Amino acid sequence: MEALDREELTIIRKFEHIEHCLKRNVQAHVSNGFEDVHFIHMSLPEIDKDEIDLSVEFLGRRFDYPIFIAGMTGGTKGSQLAGKINRTLAKAAQELNIPMGVGSQRAMVRKPETWESYYVRDVAPDVFLVGNLGAPQFAETMPERYGLEEALKAVETVQADALAIHLNPLQESVQPEGDTQYRGVLKALAELKSEFPYPIIAKETGAGVSMEVAVRLESIGIDAIDVGGLGGTSWSGVEYYRAKDEMGRNLALKFWDWGIKTAISVAEVRSSTELPIIATGGMRDGITMAKALAMGATFAGVALPLLKPAVKGDVEGVVKVLRRYIEEIRNTMFLVGAKNVEELRRVPLVITGFTREWLEQRIDLPAYLRGGRF
Repeated sequence: MEALDREELTIIRKFEHIEHCLKRNVQAHVSNGFEDVHFIHMSLPEIDKDEIDLSVEFLGRRFDYPIFIAGMTGGTKGSQLAGKINRTLAKAAQELNIPMGVGSQRAMVRKPETWESYYVRDVAPDVFLVGNLGAPQFAETMPERYGLEEALKAVETVQADALAIHLNPLQESVQPEGDTQYRGVLKALAELKSEFPYPIIAKETGAGVSMEVAVRLESIGIDAIDVGGLGGTSWSGVEYYRAKDEMGRNLALKFWDWGIKTAISVAEVRSSTELPIIATGGMRDGITMAKALAMGATFAGVALPLLKPAVKGDVEGVVKVLRRYIEEIRNTMFLVGAKNVEELRRVPLVITGFTREWLEQRIDLPAYLRGGRF
């Protein structure tokens, strides 16, 4: 009965997360860092705008556009709200041929009756779908530790194509009922990867991935990294509104803007690994997304801007937002003379806000700077 109560609380918490994201300002108070990254305008682009190809390859599949719908929800109270959101997003992903993720499936693993809130195959038979479990559940000190069985259940119950393991120590550390067990997670993920027949994506949730962590993840065979950087939704901010007392609110407030900005995290991961990158965290327009792609990301990930139309079941509203981003990316590529994403990754960039000392110590200078300009 105790375990059941805990999972009931998990389901209620998911509903509260959606509610706060819809009704409160839960954005970071700082930017995601891409205002410091600048394209060089090409007055002679030498391409036609209508010949630009935005398709990308990722984990053996080809997608029409370099945008990833990040996982948001699932398993909420009554399951209906989460199901509506996921199915709406899936229909949009199917129409555009882009990938999407679902929210944490912890509720589904412990309460199988919530599986329908994650299931979208009937409305999106071709979409590249990514399941989702939390890293703390794999920790060696977790009483009901996850392993291969739970990972397979997460993917195969919803007929997903890959599994995201979300790394969210910040959120867990400020959450009243947070799971702060992280000992042994890397070893557990290495063991899982050795047996698991599906790709695994390591996914941060708003505090970014450093080069040190990226190198460790690559060393155990993780297939891709979603940097989930600082500058978008702050899950510490969300937990601020859920806090039950002054101590909890103070802790969440102090860490509201903790983390590595998305732009910096993309640079760190790209300079230290060969892994595909999903740049999530404050991606609110196509110019910013194009900057992330130019710095080496395969996708720009987006979540919060799609939540309002998705919660209404407005598929066309979701598609409209995404098509606006697509057209902005295309226009950016035209203005720098890049006819595809591979060429976009080779265009010159100027980085103005990062210090020379940081750049020299943390990333490969020639890959990200044009002529040493600051």
